[in-house]
Amino acid sequence: MLATLGALTVEWLTGVTGKMLERFILPWPPLPFSITTLIWIEVLVIGYIEFQRNGELDPEKRLYPGGKYFDPLGLASDPEKKATLQLAEIKHARLAMVAFLGFAVQAAVTGKGPLNNWATHLSDPLHTTIIDAFTSS
Repeated sequence: MLATLGALTVEWLTGVTGKMLERFILPWPPLPFSITTLIWIEVLVIGYIEFQRNGELDPEKRLYPGGKYFDPLGLASDPEKKATLQLAEIKHARLAMVAFLGFAVQAAVTGKGPLNNWATHLSDPLHTTIIDAFTSS
């Protein structure tokens, strides 16, 4: 969810999108490891976390977000409210993942960020659609 918010906020505050962003990122020094190493690190770290989660015997703790950091302000002291908040967390996270996938596809096809694409679409909604973007590529 933070990635979606971050993508929108960076474009809104800086106006840096798509091809412009590549000019800022490419001159940076390369990572000290290859992309293959990065993938293995991610697989091991996420694999460990998933292994720990799947080792939990309580089905509620296995399926839903929780733990001591889920509700640091104590807003979900009522079990019914906690269940509602946990379900909302999962729904919002899934929606944010779909939104970020949309941002990535837009950037790959148009070379522009999500706010720029939205403004372009609103300026001419009948002729600036996903179908037009794929047929003109």
